[in-house]
Amino acid sequence: MAIMAVEKVFSIFVSCITFLSLTSCFSTQRPGSSMPAVETSYLMVRDRTGQLTDQQVRMIANKADSALGKVLNFWSEDPKIEELGKIRLELEKPRGERGEYYGAVFKGELKDSERIRTVYLFGADKEPQMMVHKLTHATFFTKDKLIRNMMGIPMEVMFGNLLTFPMCGFNNFAWGLAFRESKSNIPLIDLGPDHESWGMTIKDGLPTLISRRTQHICYAEAGSFGFYLLDTYGAEKVKTFYRLSLQKERPWKDIFGLTLKELETNWIQSLESIQQKGNDVSELKKIFRISPDQACFYAQDLAIKARKGK
Repeated sequence: MAIMAVEKVFSIFVSCITFLSLTSCFSTQRPGSSMPAVETSYLMVRDRTGQLTDQQVRMIANKADSALGKVLNFWSEDPKIEELGKIRLELEKPRGERGEYYGAVFKGELKDSERIRTVYLFGADKEPQMMVHKLTHATFFTKDKLIRNMMGIPMEVMFGNLLTFPMCGFNNFAWGLAFRESKSNIPLIDLGPDHESWGMTIKDGLPTLISRRTQHICYAEAGSFGFYLLDTYGAEKVKTFYRLSLQKERPWKDIFGLTLKELETNWIQSLESIQQKGNDVSELKKIFRISPDQACFYAQDLAIKARKGK
């Protein structure tokens, strides 16, 4: 099975939630602040590649604005434009030496006492990857990595690109079952609020990937767990949990009446009760066993071939 030559997901991505100086979080800022921007209901969109036509930029802007509108409607959430201004969407070239990595980054900045929310989209020449996930982060920014991922990943599945990390063309339930059955799963209680337990660390002021294997497991589990909470308790209760988490650390019992360990037990039971598992779980187990570091790329390739075969 060949690894995809293009549209690989950029899994070494950053989500700097605390509002920091312009240079302490992300280092690709370059001159061009006066570049013309496309303005939508919720966004200010700029082409920093210098390679997109006005029509392409407008199409991306409309797609992102529409998706964010659906996210806001799903959560019944205010876009916070009066308080924080519109979210900035910066269109960048793909990452990597050969420009093979596509993905997105959210960064919160503090400039001249003004809070700025920016999503950098790497690879705007193809279907956006992780854009909706990161726009959700910009709406519900929190320092806690588990909380922001369990809210953002389901939004990507519902309103974005299923081929993006960590789904990579499949659903989070299939990945969760694959990790469980292969005994590769990581207990949710072990997933801390910062990067270290997610296969990442801070190096030279930037979150840096240590283990793609660990990262994939953690993100897929967070997405699956997020869907479980939404399906079981509803969006309003999950949003209430998020809001209270800004005041006290992970108030699981306050909102859901259960500890994280108890919620995880119920989530696992819901995974294992799925009757029609199909072949996806077996395929993902095999992919992950053969090459855990490249599992997302293989899965994307498999999903694209399956779609073309229909």
